[in-house]
Amino acid sequence: MERDFSARILPALYGCCDHPERWRSVLDQICDGVGVRSAAVQVYHRLGNSLTHGWQERDSYSHDHAAAHDRWINNPDNPRLTINPDLLPKSPVSVLTDRERFGQGSPMLAETRRRLAQIGLRGGTGLLLEFAPSRYLSLILHRRIEDADAIDGNDVRMLRDLGPHLQTMARLSTKLQSAQAAEAALASVMDRLRAAILLCSPEGEVRWHNHAAARMLGEGAPMRIVERRLRAESAEGRHRLQQLLATAPGQEIASATIEPVAGAQIQAVALPLDALGGDATATWAGSGSDVALLLVDPARPPAFSTGAVMSLFGLTPAEAQLAIALSHGLSLTEYAAQRGVSVGTVRIQSKRILDKTDSRRQSDLVGKLYASALAPLQGQIH
Repeated sequence: MERDFSARILPALYGCCDHPERWRSVLDQICDGVGVRSAAVQVYHRLGNSLTHGWQERDSYSHDHAAAHDRWINNPDNPRLTINPDLLPKSPVSVLTDRERFGQGSPMLAETRRRLAQIGLRGGTGLLLEFAPSRYLSLILHRRIEDADAIDGNDVRMLRDLGPHLQTMARLSTKLQSAQAAEAALASVMDRLRAAILLCSPEGEVRWHNHAAARMLGEGAPMRIVERRLRAESAEGRHRLQQLLATAPGQEIASATIEPVAGAQIQAVALPLDALGGDATATWAGSGSDVALLLVDPARPPAFSTGAVMSLFGLTPAEAQLAIALSHGLSLTEYAAQRGVSVGTVRIQSKRILDKTDSRRQSDLVGKLYASALAPLQGQIH
């Protein structure tokens, strides 16, 4: 019966890889299926012979009685968090009762049983597996205090059946969570770029875009996102956009200027994903034919941060402000009038800036600012 139950629960178990919120339901099924009172899955980090608790989920009963469980057993004083390597099997997946974990007659065994008795539990039987260096997953079961010792053998068999699947699932979950964390970090970086970035299907469906795209494609722009589709306002713009999105297989880059009906023009570069990543972008969803669009409004200069320009080029605050003003097209005379200082003072500052940036003339300085690592960013990063 236990092995039949183990097989039946596998689809729900693997569903926890990308839906960890389903663990409680799975643990409820385990409690009902093998007749235990409490089940908990936990992740630990090992340092020496000690385990440090990281993440956990419990069945509904244990969740409802969490305060009492945390007071008596689920806390840093839990004797189970100290590992005796001599008592652990050499297998990467270990299933142990408390008697096997501590040894018969151990004071730690007596203390664990005393604590469990305070919350009406006995046992327990636990699975401990290492799924990454010094990272462990534990699935532990407890029966009611009145249950007989002999029943624990069923728990051991069930956990041994699930052990290989739990190890695979833990590794899959780790990879998935790492990928999700990397995706979130990359999306956050993309949101801090000056260029608008969109991922579109050949039909113009917008699968993803950064914050700059939402700002750039607002009211009055020559292109807009309407009902999750990218649309150009003019007939010529629609033609050019269609050409960008229908780049030929293997074509590395395509570009166009989308002219406005009213407002600023947009420069667009299309990067077909199949050219960027080859087979890596071809998935079940067929996203290999998608196109990444990079959009820039040439009328909007980079929003350089004074502090970042100071740090990158070794300038004073006043020099950094002047360098940014020059990159935005202001003359020395215009900047002096704007700041309320003499043109002579500004000329002296300008000469110091050219010396510090190894620039022969103002155009060299502006070119270095536009070619710097700061130019793609939206100014100050918060």
